[in-house]
Amino acid sequence: MYYFGKTLIVVALFPIIAGIQGCPPTGPTSGTYKVNTFRFVHAKAQTTADAPVPKVWIDTNLKLSSLSGGTFTSSLPCSVKIDYTDNSYTFHCVAFTSVKITYEDGAVDPSTENLALPIRITARDYEAVNSLGDGSIVKSKLWILSGEVPKVITRAQPFRLQMSGHFTKDDGSELPFTIDQHFDIEKDDAVRSGAEVLQDK
Repeated sequence: MYYFGKTLIVVALFPIIAGIQGCPPTGPTSGTYKVNTFRFVHAKAQTTADAPVPKVWIDTNLKLSSLSGGTFTSSLPCSVKIDYTDNSYTFHCVAFTSVKITYEDGAVDPSTENLALPIRITARDYEAVNSLGDGSIVKSKLWILSGEVPKVITRAQPFRLQMSGHFTKDDGSELPFTIDQHFDIEKDDAVRSGAEVLQDK
């Protein structure tokens, strides 16, 4: 699952798009939007870690004012979204014991200094269903760990995200991890058609 870059818009707008599909057909999306958005992107390509590490992305609260034109905006504060798919069916919980956001001027966001730690996310069961070439169906169970650290980014500026914590295995043992990622910011201030706003750019 890819959460950064342009795919982020599609993920954030999924409930809106689903709502559009559930309405009676009215033709192509009409109207224009005054776009005033920002998104946080990795400053450099992520490397694959040897040990399991949760994936993180930044939710910028994308919002359409209506489905027939208006505004398309981002807003602060933003949340750090967390996702991990455990195909091994081993980790039933992930806990974050430290969270720190540092901006380019060296200021630490005070929101992270007041967090109630640890933040725990419990895995939920998921059944994956795959169809093979011979027409047979294969089902497999896995665990999904998905949650957030809410409203901890209060500036629309580049920042460094540092997090540490551990996975808890089903036998009670713990597997520690650290996250140290830099995010740049991209802004969009323009007038666009509804089709441009909703398409996978």
